[in-house]
Amino acid sequence: MSAGIARTDRIHRAAGLGAVLWVTVVGGRTRRAVGLATVLWVAASGTGPASGSVAPAPAVGMSAERLERAGALLQAAVDRGVAGSAVGLIARDGEIVFHRAFGEMEPGVPMTPDAISRMASIGKTVTAAAVMMLYEEGRLRLDDPVSRFLPEYGEQRVREADASTGETRPVEPVRPVTIHDLLTHQAGLPSEYEPGGEAVQRLWDTARTVSEFAAGLAALPLRFQPGSDFEYGPAYEVLAAVTERASGERFDDLLRAKVLAPLGMDDTTFRVPSEKLSRYAGIYQVGADGALALFRRRGEEERPTDFTPGGGGLRGTVTDFHRFAAMLLGEGELDGARLLSPLTVRLMTRDHTEGRFHSSTGDWGWGLGMAVRTRVLRDGPGSVGSYGWNGGTGTLYLVDPTERLIVVVFVPSQPRTPGIGALRDDFVTAAYHAIVESYAP
Repeated sequence: MSAGIARTDRIHRAAGLGAVLWVTVVGGRTRRAVGLATVLWVAASGTGPASGSVAPAPAVGMSAERLERAGALLQAAVDRGVAGSAVGLIARDGEIVFHRAFGEMEPGVPMTPDAISRMASIGKTVTAAAVMMLYEEGRLRLDDPVSRFLPEYGEQRVREADASTGETRPVEPVRPVTIHDLLTHQAGLPSEYEPGGEAVQRLWDTARTVSEFAAGLAALPLRFQPGSDFEYGPAYEVLAAVTERASGERFDDLLRAKVLAPLGMDDTTFRVPSEKLSRYAGIYQVGADGALALFRRRGEEERPTDFTPGGGGLRGTVTDFHRFAAMLLGEGELDGARLLSPLTVRLMTRDHTEGRFHSSTGDWGWGLGMAVRTRVLRDGPGSVGSYGWNGGTGTLYLVDPTERLIVVVFVPSQPRTPGIGALRDDFVTAAYHAIVESYAP
């Protein structure tokens, strides 16, 4: 993956923040099997080509008629020129009840349910899972200083403003940056989105590996004292470098061995292989004339490099990510493959930021790799304890343990394409409104 791709895949990191999440999950646990039903390729009624374990919606307490509304939302967005293509998946109690594709991968080529898309920032949760697997193996601790693995982080300073003059000066951190700080975006790392972020931008453009990127970042001052604030940024790229030092493996090899292969996520990679390029969806953006236009054609992959960003470089399908989400809903296990302890998943999916995570509604906090719902007030239907995240290339996932609901939607698009965030949110809302038998107490 090239530095150019890294740029595309990282803008998403700031892009979904304002609309924090759509999502929801965790709570009362009705114990049912989480194993995935066999996927059948079938023709389905309604809008858009379909695939999935066409389980009858009533069998899992959902309304088939109301699920049609979710499809109608995505089709209407395509018809109006808000989105060029989309794939949506809704599952409950381990059964996929909705899996459809809409629009075109590129003009004249229909979108397919097995299309591969740039996952962007939802890949942070995959990175967090790998980090927590190393944690369970005793290869790292959450309170370990990052400098244990990347010694250059022992020399960092904090950029502090003088109260009288307003001028900044470097000061000693009150404590070292830890692995937990990186997982929770509380390290104070600089980013390209702040004033003076040109140095970080140059790293994105020139770094050849995640280790090189992390080393360059360590030479720049922190924005605030570790643990004192939340700032979304390149922490997961540094985590990727940490995992390489802790495990002795390349980050992409580590993900494949520990997460992707055990879960059967066979279409998820950092680079789409040539034999699958026909399934690699093009991405859309709004052109100079205000109309939606193709930004990158179907099957167009960037120049290969050794840079494998932990914050947003993966490509994959909605069904692959559904399997990952189902593992989390199963508290670390799916189809006989146990990746994490239930206690670790519960640790990941609770708020670690104590109000420092700033969502647009105030309903959300941040866990280890995802946003976590802390209240149900302004951000639509859902459950306290729901979790998930979104990506700037139009991706979003949600897991709700209380309702045993998983929603995944990919709308391949450039960051900040108008209307995409609202469309994803509306799709999640439609999934909730299709529930006719709630498991909430």
